[in-house]
Amino acid sequence: MLSDMTTEFPPNKAKVCQVVANENWISEIISQTLDQAGGAAWSLRAQNGLAPPDGLSQADALWIAPALLIASNAWLTAWGSEPLRLPSPRATWLAELAQVAPELAGRRIVAAPAKRILGWRSLPSGLGDRPWSQLAQGRVLAFRAAQRSLPELQASLATAPPDSLIQLSSHIPDISEEWRVLLDAGRPIAASGYCLHDPAGGRRIVSVFDGAHFDPARRAAALQAAQAAASAGGLTSGAIDLAFTQSGPPIILEANPLWCAAPYAYGPQGMAAYLDALQSSQADPREPPYAPDPWMRRSFSRRYAAFHPGASSRQKLNR
Repeated sequence: MLSDMTTEFPPNKAKVCQVVANENWISEIISQTLDQAGGAAWSLRAQNGLAPPDGLSQADALWIAPALLIASNAWLTAWGSEPLRLPSPRATWLAELAQVAPELAGRRIVAAPAKRILGWRSLPSGLGDRPWSQLAQGRVLAFRAAQRSLPELQASLATAPPDSLIQLSSHIPDISEEWRVLLDAGRPIAASGYCLHDPAGGRRIVSVFDGAHFDPARRAAALQAAQAAASAGGLTSGAIDLAFTQSGPPIILEANPLWCAAPYAYGPQGMAAYLDALQSSQADPREPPYAPDPWMRRSFSRRYAAFHPGASSRQKLNR
């Protein structure tokens, strides 16, 4: 035990993965999966995010929850230290993919700032009466992903920052399975199903952590679709979520940063490849650095405001 907030296991490995999350299960699943291979070369250092992360290094693999990254970077900047710059898909990536490769997006997708949406008198064509709406990148409790009519959407955005980017998409009616594919250097490195819809198109969800079993024949199709989306959308590093439907090829649901992708059932080899990608992607200049949505900054940036650096290594990032 390094402190009351940090746990390291096992302690004597060559490579370090830092996990900064409020939930213990993330580091536990990574550790358990690597242990299946025996003699894994990784040491995991878990921090619970109740205080600013301590002892982070650009040389380490880093898994961090977006809210804690926002809080940490705001705290570092306030005390004159360099923030962490982690790569991320563009917030407009999915909307742009729908323009250049509509067969991969599989539906109408529109991204617009909250201020513009508040002035709409009708929804853009092709979205339906109750499209899905959410932040184009990220999550806030005040605006969860949901189907909303235009009046409901505008009411939900009444207190949103004017420049918060909102993504709207038409409903996909017959989803049966959802998969995630991890990308590094533009290539798939790991894949896992993560939830089933029972029945197809229904709202009852069975997750991989509930013991859901996925059609192994769909793995190749998921990898192929993710590779095609990465190539069409110019994505080199990230986690692509896909949906399999009853009526056609897989549909790209979204793309998120690699450094906050849930550790699904990637297997020992896939998990090791994931950590290697986390280690190398910190300095990857091919993706723009993560720029949190204004609504996320407003929600999370003051989480560590009461902490003073003191004499600990929290004062500066190790370089």
